[in-house]
Amino acid sequence: MTTIAIVGAGSMEFTRQVVSDVVQAPALADCQFHLVDINPERLATAEGMVKSIVQEAGLASPVHGFGSLEGAFEGVDFCVNAIQVGGLAATTTDFEVPERYGIHQTIADTLGIGGVFRGLRTIPAVLEIAAALQAQAPQAVLLNYTNPMSMVIWALDRAFPRLQAYGLCHSVHYTAESISEYLDIPFEELEWTSAGINHMAWMLTLRHRGQDLYPRLFEAMRDPDIYRQDAVRFELMQRLGYFVTESSEHNAEYTNYFLTHPEEIERLNIPVGRYLHISQNNVDEYQSIKEQLKNPRHEFLLEPSPEYAPAFINARVSNQTWWFQGNVINRGLIDNLPQGACVEVPVLVNQHGVFPSHVDALPPQLAALDRHAIALQELTVQAALTKDRDLIYQAVMMDPLVSSVLPLQKIWQLVDDMIEAHGTLLPAYQSERLEGLLRHGH
Repeated sequence: MTTIAIVGAGSMEFTRQVVSDVVQAPALADCQFHLVDINPERLATAEGMVKSIVQEAGLASPVHGFGSLEGAFEGVDFCVNAIQVGGLAATTTDFEVPERYGIHQTIADTLGIGGVFRGLRTIPAVLEIAAALQAQAPQAVLLNYTNPMSMVIWALDRAFPRLQAYGLCHSVHYTAESISEYLDIPFEELEWTSAGINHMAWMLTLRHRGQDLYPRLFEAMRDPDIYRQDAVRFELMQRLGYFVTESSEHNAEYTNYFLTHPEEIERLNIPVGRYLHISQNNVDEYQSIKEQLKNPRHEFLLEPSPEYAPAFINARVSNQTWWFQGNVINRGLIDNLPQGACVEVPVLVNQHGVFPSHVDALPPQLAALDRHAIALQELTVQAALTKDRDLIYQAVMMDPLVSSVLPLQKIWQLVDDMIEAHGTLLPAYQSERLEGLLRHGH
């Protein structure tokens, strides 16, 4: 029997789709679920929903709920992590405090001031999960969905180098779907190669029946209706020659080319504060499912989807081969990105194991942008692992958006305000070097 744990199971729509896909995979018909969530109400709601899905699928899969990590991973084969530390309140802080300093953000979950602080409060929680998983089920595989993806996978590798941990993100799949729509090509016929880092990987090749599609994509971009749908990514493609693999609203905040210019925000229709609306919608969706559970006739089983975790698990336990864009540690995979960092490359999965692909070097202009982001990620990961406050300031210094708006003194004040605002969601951080040197200098 395959045992699957879902941590953060109270993320209802995500859990609903994962479980729906699992119970409809023939190789996983004999499985059980461990649902983990520290929120008792959400856990109870998730249990009720998952039991309904299992019943609708005609299975007898056991469903167990855990309000803590104690015993949650006993006998687990795969652990799917989808936690969000601090919920909507913390996300609101990530937006509102920087906004007072003139820093506009769209998503704030990957890079920048929002990504740094999401990482600082998330990494310790994920490391607790990893420690419990290694203690209770040392052979289990951890499949991480939680952002900031690259920072989480990098920290896991540094803290638990023997843990099998892989990062799963849909961005490349959705990008390929968008391109197929822009070019009016069936998605199944689109061929592509992608590599880089999470949310800043690049479509290195785009082909249809052997034909290079980039000339057609540049031509399609001239259509105002198509351009309007992905304005930031098309702006970047015009200058860099390649299409980036996360949405325009994400990539608007990764550089200083867009959100520092009010006229560009308007021209490109950039949705400042977008993730706050998404987060509120997620809260509303939870309330909706909670109400639907009161109706015993309501059906929760969804149609099978391209969701990554069920496909990964199915490939590992069956004789099927599956490819996906995975987030893994760079050990000779991309030549001109730092070794040991987290990169996103094609990964093959089958019953024999998990095999990331070597993709040589990125075009130099793409590697340059990715390396800048990796510098911020490295400093944040190191700060989370060492609790060195100096590294938090220095990570935020590296962000092109913050550094184009604020002088150094204001950056320091912003970091202090963020640490104070997040309060107990963050561990205690101490200056390892700078504070003593500055006192000595005075």
